[in-house]
Amino acid sequence: MSIEDIEKLKRNNQELQEIINNSWDGIGIIDKSTKFVYVNNAFMPILGFSREELIKKNFVSLMEDKYVRSFLKLLVIKNKEKKYQAEIDIVCIRKDEKKVYLKITISSMLNKNLFVINTKDITQQVSDDEILDDYVISMHTDLHGHITRVSSAFLKLSEYKKKDIIGKPYSSLAHKDTNSIIYKNINKSLQNLQEWSGKLKNIKKDGTPFWINMKIKPMYNKYGDVTGYTSLMFDITNEINLNDEASMLQNQVSTAKEEIEQKDTLLIQQSKLSVMTETLQRLSHEWRQPLNLISIQAQKLELDFTIDEAPSTDNVVSTLEKIKDEANSLSSIIEDFQRFLQPRTKKELTKPSVIVEKVLEIFSKDENLNIELIKNIENDLKFESYAEEIITVLTNIINNSKEAIQKNSVENGIINIKQYFLEDTIYFEIYDNGGGIDKDIIHKIFEPYFSTKEQKHGVGLGLYTTKLIINMHLNGVISVTNQDDGVIFKISIPLN
Repeated sequence: MSIEDIEKLKRNNQELQEIINNSWDGIGIIDKSTKFVYVNNAFMPILGFSREELIKKNFVSLMEDKYVRSFLKLLVIKNKEKKYQAEIDIVCIRKDEKKVYLKITISSMLNKNLFVINTKDITQQVSDDEILDDYVISMHTDLHGHITRVSSAFLKLSEYKKKDIIGKPYSSLAHKDTNSIIYKNINKSLQNLQEWSGKLKNIKKDGTPFWINMKIKPMYNKYGDVTGYTSLMFDITNEINLNDEASMLQNQVSTAKEEIEQKDTLLIQQSKLSVMTETLQRLSHEWRQPLNLISIQAQKLELDFTIDEAPSTDNVVSTLEKIKDEANSLSSIIEDFQRFLQPRTKKELTKPSVIVEKVLEIFSKDENLNIELIKNIENDLKFESYAEEIITVLTNIINNSKEAIQKNSVENGIINIKQYFLEDTIYFEIYDNGGGIDKDIIHKIFEPYFSTKEQKHGVGLGLYTTKLIINMHLNGVISVTNQDDGVIFKISIPLN
C-alpha cells in the first residue's frame, strides 16, 4: 500500500469518526459484559455522564433491573447471528437520577465480541403516550374481537382491571339490554373494512351501566393487512336520561337490522368476486406447468415424425403416456378446487372432542412423528357445523406445524390443540414450538400458492385453502402470530 493510499485511508477514517461523533443518535460500542468501549458526543447528554465516566461503566448498570435480563438475552441471540429484529425499549437512570426512556438497536461488529448500540431518546414520546393512556378512553381488539389492550382511562371508567378483560370479547362488556344484533352490525362493518360509530350501553365491573359514544376502525400493518381493530370512546352516561334510553335502544336495533341486510349483500358479492379472482389466479398457476409439459411432449413427437426415420412405437407410447399423466394431473387440480369451493358435507351435530380425536387419529398413524400432541378441550358442548371441514382445517394447520418442527430439528416438539366457547362462538388455538415464522413472510402465508417448501409444482391445499374454508364455509376468522418459540393459529367460528 502506497503512502498516498495510507493517507487516504486515514482521511476516510477521520471523516467517518466525525460523522459518528456528530450524529443526532447516541452511538456506543460495548463488549459482551456491556462495558463501554466507545461513545459518541450525542451519547453523553442522553445519560448525563461524561465520556470518561461512561467508559468506566457497564451499560446494564444504568438500566432499571427489569430490563437487564431482556437486554442480555438479546446480546446472546445477536452473537449467534440468528435473524430477528435486534431492537428493545429500555429505561435507564441518568446521573441526576431521573428516568430516561431509550430505544436501542443492536448490531454486532466483525469482531463478534463487540456490539454497536444505536440509542434514541424516546422520553418525550413515552410521556405523550402516557398522557393519552391516562386521558383517552381506548381499546384494541384482535381479528376475533378479543380485547388485546385498553387504556388506563378505560379502566378508570369501567372499574375493571386489565386481568379482568384482556383476552375476552369486547361484546362481553355489553349491558343485558343491548341487543346482540348491534354487535353483529359492528362485525359486518369491520368485515367490510369500514369504520363503525354509534352509542353503546356497557356495564362496569360492579354491574353499573354506562353509556359510551364509540368509533371503531381497522388497524393495518405495513403490508396493508388488517391486524386488529382500535376503538375510541367518550363517556356520555350523563347525557342519557331514562326517557331517551328505551327509544334509543329500539332505534339502534332497527337501524342495525337494515344495515346488516345491506352489508350482507355487499359482503357476499365481494366474497364471490374475491374467490373467483383468487381461484383463477391459482388455477392459472397450477395449470401452467402441466400445460407446458404437454406442449413440449407434443412438439417433440411432432419433430420426431418430421425427420427421415420415424420414432419407434415404444417412444410414441411413452410420450403419449406422459401427456396422459399430465392431463390427469389437470383433472385432479379441478377436482381439488371443486372439493374446497363447495362444502363436502351437510351441517351436523357434533362435539369438539369428537373432532379433535379424529384429527389426532390421522397423525397417530405416523410412526415417525416423534412430536407430542396435546389436547385441551375446555367446553365439550354439542354444536352444529360442518364437522368434516373443521377436521380438514385442523389437519392442515397441524401438518404445517409438524413440518416446521421437523424442518428446524426441534427436540421435544410439541403441538397443543386448545378449544373453548365464548358466547356464540367456538374457538380453536393450535400452538407449536417449531421456531416461529419469519416476520418478513408471516403476512403472506395465507396467500394463494405461497409456500416456503421446495416443490416441483403445486402447493396442495395448504394454508390458503384452509383460510378459504374457514371464511367461506364456516363464516369464521383465522389468524397467526409468533409466540415464544413457535406460532399460534387462532380460529373463531360463529355458531349461528
